[in-house]
Amino acid sequence: MVLMNKKTILVFIDWYVPGYKAGGPIKSVHSMVSYLKNEFNFLIITSNTDFNDPTPYSSIKSNQWTKQEEGVSVFYASGDFLNRKNILQLLSTIQYDIVYLNSLYSLYFSLYPLFFHKKGDIAKPVVLAPRGMLGEGALKLKSKKKKIFLIFFKLMKSHKKITWHATSDQEKRECINVFGSSIKVEVVPNLQYSNKVTGSSLEKKKGELKLLFLSRISEKKNILFALEILMKIQLQPDQKLIFDMYGPIENHNYWEKCMVLINQLRAKGYEVEYKGAIQSEFVPAVIGKYHFLFLPTLNENYGHVIVESFVAGRPVIISDQTPWNHLEKQNVGWDIDLNNSAKFESVIEKCLLMSDDQYKTMITDAKQYATEFCNSDKNANVMKLMFENIIENAKNGSVKI
Repeated sequence: MVLMNKKTILVFIDWYVPGYKAGGPIKSVHSMVSYLKNEFNFLIITSNTDFNDPTPYSSIKSNQWTKQEEGVSVFYASGDFLNRKNILQLLSTIQYDIVYLNSLYSLYFSLYPLFFHKKGDIAKPVVLAPRGMLGEGALKLKSKKKKIFLIFFKLMKSHKKITWHATSDQEKRECINVFGSSIKVEVVPNLQYSNKVTGSSLEKKKGELKLLFLSRISEKKNILFALEILMKIQLQPDQKLIFDMYGPIENHNYWEKCMVLINQLRAKGYEVEYKGAIQSEFVPAVIGKYHFLFLPTLNENYGHVIVESFVAGRPVIISDQTPWNHLEKQNVGWDIDLNNSAKFESVIEKCLLMSDDQYKTMITDAKQYATEFCNSDKNANVMKLMFENIIENAKNGSVKI
């Protein structure tokens, strides 16, 4: 049922559909819009290119509002449009009730809106989702630039004038660790675009293992560490290990380091291939071709691909820097301390020698886990209430804008 007189959420996000190369952030917002579009109107301001792609979308007109469906319109801004004057002018032409920022470090899609909010040009409540950018592992990357940014951010006192959207208790602690306990943090888990458990069977022979890495090729996703772990595994002549990597290359210098190990692994008899970036609609089918997702990430506030793996009935081998913990007890995978490389090695070896019966039990448990814990219908209602309460509190004057 479409509601009349719906409130309007204005979203700022660097990349949006039909883009897909930025991974999780696009999925997070697209899922939010898909679940809540009957409850709210959405106006989305984004760029007219995909992540790391200089070519604008061919089928979309830039610098004008495009109606995607009832209650959902997107403004795809070109690079030359993105400046403070134009964004402020654009804001003066629309009406909205709340602003949702899908990043922390973006100049055009976070800093400018926050600056306008501080000046009073945006006189509506602001919600900011840091998307894992405040985790310890994430802060170590480009740490000097991030420290300078956070100092500036605190001097603006923007952190005290907004609501932080954390997607887990872990991310809430990360926000408080950086900005102090006086900030307002709402914990609402991310929404998954599709909860439908679709896991199919896959034969698992002893001595054969098919591993999948599906994420951006970046330091944060820690693929170099994954390759280093595999280097320590000694394959027997009758054993076979496949490791395929999917995702856009974000850092080419980092990828060159990865290629050194990839060539060494190939020389040892591993079948290692880089398959490129894939669009979201093909992800479930790709996951279904592999035995395990292998993602020793430095930090994830949610990890859409981890959930997609469970939904596809595939167990995971991940770090302990995500909200998905105690997986071994659930028989759906392992979440391992990044300082314990020996544990990663032993788990890979265990998976290599795993029988078909053992693996099929893990498939069943992964699908059950997805059914029980990946409940986007319930979380969508919590997110709806979060937006409604923030809007109502601002209207009543109980929150300083």
